[in-house]
Amino acid sequence: MRLAISASLFGAALSLLAGCSSAPKTVILNPSYQGGNISQLSQTLAIKVIDNRTTKFTIKVLEQEPAVYLPNAELPVTLNKLLAQALEANGVTLSPQSDTQLTLRIRTFIAKVDETLSRHESTAQAEFVIEASKGQRTFTKPFTGEATFSKPLKHDQSQVEGQLNRLAEQVVTRMLSDKELINFLQQ
Repeated sequence: MRLAISASLFGAALSLLAGCSSAPKTVILNPSYQGGNISQLSQTLAIKVIDNRTTKFTIKVLEQEPAVYLPNAELPVTLNKLLAQALEANGVTLSPQSDTQLTLRIRTFIAKVDETLSRHESTAQAEFVIEASKGQRTFTKPFTGEATFSKPLKHDQSQVEGQLNRLAEQVVTRMLSDKELINFLQQ
């Protein structure tokens, strides 16, 4: 009887450990601004990133039953860091007390991976909206980007993460080279 109970407890412990090892993966992003000084913005700004996505997953793997959704709860923090790097590289001093506020709203940021037995294709999309306010004046403009790659065999999550990193970097670089935004901030 004791042996049966011990065996049952051992089996339950193994099941518990197996369940722990199959925890869902998360997306690890670490974009880094590489654009250099493209707009001389010698001023002080306060920045904020708001996640307005309807779903919080960042990678969706299709053609699997069930489809795999990989979340990234740290996306606003990650993009705030990227935006801060980019602005500081372009002469901005960041201060939460600044009268000039720059808000980046995340509308879409996702990579959809279409996977078969012999190949996969990843299509990443980003849609950010920049809102700038300076006193009574405001400026709003959307910025979008898309990236696609296709490779043989099943996807490698780190390659999809790299694709998302590069896409975020490209869209933020495009923001900092936007004449309308620069003119608004410099007035």
